Amino acid sequence: MRGVIAMVAVAALGLALTGAVWAGAGQKADAAKASPAKVTLKVEGMDCGGCALSVKMAAKDVSGVTDVEVSVEKGAAEIAYDPDKSNPDAIAKAITKNTGFKTVAPKPEKQ
Repeated sequence: MRGVIAMVAVAALGLALTGAVWAGAGQKADAAKASPAKVTLKVEGMDCGGCALSVKMAAKDVSGVTDVEVSVEKGAAEIAYDPDKSNPDAIAKAITKNTGFKTVAPKPEKQ
């Protein structure tokens, strides 16, 4: 009887460890997704909260965009996005097309 209990305990421990390994792998994948790229786009012509809301909604409609903060005073939109799904130029073009506000992505830095 003790032998059976010991085998069950060992099997349960093995399953628990296997589950922990799989859970850890999932956490690593989630951690990689947790840090999106960020960009500040110049948005010309906004002069009210309604303008800012239009820009925010247009940006959020782009696949991969995870967060948007728009400042009328700065004439800018700070965008967090998944670089595997979108890029600053595509987001800027979508905002311009859907709102009429000329939106410009920063030029990539030369290395």
